[in-house]
Amino acid sequence: MVKTVFNLAISFIAFIVLLIIGHFFLQADSKYNVEELNEGWDVYYNDSKFEDVQISQLRNIIGNGTFKGDTIVLIKRDVDLSKYVDATLFFESNYSAWMLFVDSRMVQSNQVEAYKAGKFIGCENNFAILPKLYMPVTIKLSLLIAEDNAYGYFEPPVLGGYLDVLQYTILNHVFIFISSAFLIIFGVIFFAIGVGFRSDIPEINMQIYSSLLFIVLGIWFLTQFKLLDLFIETYGHQTEIEYISLYMVVPFMYMTMGCMRNYLERKIFLAFAISGTIVPILLIVLHFMGKVHINKLLFIYQLDAMVLIVFMFVMILLKDARQHLVSRAQFLQLTGQALLAASFIFNLFFYYLEVMGVSKQIMLSKKAVPLGAMCMVFVTLLNYYIFISDTFSRHREYQSLKHLAYADELTGLPNRAKYDNFMENLNQLEDDYCIISIDLNGLKAVNDNQGHLMGDKYLIQFGKVLNHIFGREGFVARIGGDEFVAILTGEKIKIVDRLIKNLNTALKQLNSADSSIPRSTAVGYAFSYELPGEDSNSIYLLADERMYKNKQLTHGGRR
Repeated sequence: MVKTVFNLAISFIAFIVLLIIGHFFLQADSKYNVEELNEGWDVYYNDSKFEDVQISQLRNIIGNGTFKGDTIVLIKRDVDLSKYVDATLFFESNYSAWMLFVDSRMVQSNQVEAYKAGKFIGCENNFAILPKLYMPVTIKLSLLIAEDNAYGYFEPPVLGGYLDVLQYTILNHVFIFISSAFLIIFGVIFFAIGVGFRSDIPEINMQIYSSLLFIVLGIWFLTQFKLLDLFIETYGHQTEIEYISLYMVVPFMYMTMGCMRNYLERKIFLAFAISGTIVPILLIVLHFMGKVHINKLLFIYQLDAMVLIVFMFVMILLKDARQHLVSRAQFLQLTGQALLAASFIFNLFFYYLEVMGVSKQIMLSKKAVPLGAMCMVFVTLLNYYIFISDTFSRHREYQSLKHLAYADELTGLPNRAKYDNFMENLNQLEDDYCIISIDLNGLKAVNDNQGHLMGDKYLIQFGKVLNHIFGREGFVARIGGDEFVAILTGEKIKIVDRLIKNLNTALKQLNSADSSIPRSTAVGYAFSYELPGEDSNSIYLLADERMYKNKQLTHGGRR
């Protein structure tokens, strides 16, 4: 077990390291195909003008966050478009309508009407196709800010051919692409497995809710980095999908925890879970009712998430886990959720540093939650492995106990209890069947003259021979000291004489190899069609009567 866990951990760490190395390698290579337009901009911010500005330093120049109703005009002169096929300008817009001009001619705009109507405008990655011109041009980008604090820091626009710019976007976010795809696919597969094997077992239900959590996390990562539009058309609702998926994280975490030790039946947990679920759902409803934009309610959700984190650490990890009230699998699941929660806190700290203008978010902060989610995936896989291992162990134990209950201790053949069950089932059988009553000759004499060890040897050897010949064709059992039975059904009843002959031949071969025990049997059999309307016990009694007649004829009735 420890070795397996260690190997899984090494594999997981290697996967993450390769993912990070591949991300930085591809990111560096992609920069040769496009041009970042960071320097040499003239900026008009409301009534203020700034010349020769670096876009990455614009927040420091402005001196505060942007506000609703602000206008920012970015002008870049002497831009050469002739060297690009399908010249494309890639830029981010956050809660803003925008208009793009080339030499005073507007070439594209977005969300301007929604801005005038006061509707919600989300965040997008924009790919604006520029006209084919063979002389330097002036690019002007006008941003109409629709929300307070729309921009913490500004990302430089990127210019290049359309395919190069698209490649640049994908390769610069390869870590997010792979992480999100992995989480969504993993979540869907495990959700299907969980539903397929759904039961009252807490570990299975935990897998189901954890799978849903992975799916919403994967969707959130794609929308947070404005990448979902590259796969599906969201019709301007990408940011709403981002917040909805984020807001659903807390309810799914509560449901995952609720599967442990029947927490949902505890009033204190139920109170936290219900309130913690109602809050994000209410925030979503208020947005679509037009009462308040969904991004304005983020701090309420963050407080709700912090309550969940504190509750999880105090009530479960510090209290129940310390008292060994949670199972090993449940504790592992909680550990995964704790890692995810810690990554959220880390990300939240740097998020507010950026909002306040202290510093831009570091790359590790942006990727902390995906890494936390990947850690939770690893823990879930480990949890699932433990659950499967424990399930197989319990199954083997059950089969072992079942075998002991229905197996003869000496020969290993089915015992009288198993025989009785089989006989009851025969009464429901429509096909013909044959019952063979078999009695060992001379067992009592072997026990009396040679000892019970030799008698046991006789029984064990005969049990193996009987099972070898009849066991492959039908049912065999030891129902008494020297009494055995074999039952054939369907077409097998036609070969009963051949099987009896094979049995006698095998015993003669044993006697030739070891003459210390005189091995032989008395056999009698009866078919169900001989006594129509009678039960299986009546058929057995007829077979047993014929066996004793055979015994008297052959051995004078000696046992």
